[in-house]
Amino acid sequence: MKIIVFSLSAAMSLWAGTAISAPVSANSELSLFHRYTVNSGSVPDAVRLSSLPGTLVLDAGIETGVDDPDAENTNSVNTVIGNPFSEPPVPFSSAHTDETVLPGGTEGAFAAYDVEITSVDDPDANPFDTSIVDRTVNNSGSVQAEIMSGPVGDEGSAFLNNELEYLFENNSDSLVSFNIVGDVRASFLSSFDGTDGFARASGTLFSEFGAHSGATVSYLPLAPYLRTITEEGGTAQVVENLVTSGDGFDGFLFSAASSAAGGADAAEAALDVTFRYLFSISLDPGGSVELLTGFRQRNAVEYIPAPAPVPLPASFSFLLAGLAGLGIARRRIRS
Repeated sequence: MKIIVFSLSAAMSLWAGTAISAPVSANSELSLFHRYTVNSGSVPDAVRLSSLPGTLVLDAGIETGVDDPDAENTNSVNTVIGNPFSEPPVPFSSAHTDETVLPGGTEGAFAAYDVEITSVDDPDANPFDTSIVDRTVNNSGSVQAEIMSGPVGDEGSAFLNNELEYLFENNSDSLVSFNIVGDVRASFLSSFDGTDGFARASGTLFSEFGAHSGATVSYLPLAPYLRTITEEGGTAQVVENLVTSGDGFDGFLFSAASSAAGGADAAEAALDVTFRYLFSISLDPGGSVELLTGFRQRNAVEYIPAPAPVPLPASFSFLLAGLAGLGIARRRIRS
């Protein structure tokens, strides 16, 4: 007769094999800096520089959440309207924070973004024109999540988009040439220590020349494209790319992202980038060209804990023990 032996130790290890996914710590950070100056701060008299009406975009969002009915949320916003015509110019700034925490305030999710845009008007321009000749965009975003006590879902995100379009027009009967010099710095950091989640930071910086008539644009690197990449842990990843003028595209587009996900080991992905450039622009008599410039950024973290194990009834544990004892007894009878 065939005897089936049930192993109590195997059954109990199977039951106990579902791990509780805690603790976890996730972090997503980035900063983007872009300053560009038109013709050393003074546009040629023959060129009219203006921002195109209706092209300003400033879109933002922020959110945090914790999967616990007792979690508390707080949110704050601080915005200052800038003035490029004052002396010194007053920068536009906006800082937004959102936080959701468990009772006690030590665990939960935190998100923030902070942007400052300083614009300088051409002192020699027509007072009725918006002739910005120097613009500095300095912004950052971050999201953190930390759960130490148990399998409680946790997430946060923040995004910020900005665009502005300029028009350069040559109002003279002669060819006019000028330049735009830019400086770019960017950093990204994503880290995740735990399981069942991810952290990600991504962003772009761009200046793209669009519709034009009688205009020539050339891109020249003033300093090399320097980058430092760190990828620690099996899930850490950094991607980055810089596209410059060529094949029908005039301008530059920098994009990058860092990411880290849950795994056996803690993971950290980091990127630092710097470069400088010059656009040389020539306008024929009556010529014009448009320039779209701006940035996009996003931070996100998420922790989705694995389902908690379902406890076995006490009677089922006794049944397993009885079956195991029966298997041992039958082996003895057979021997």
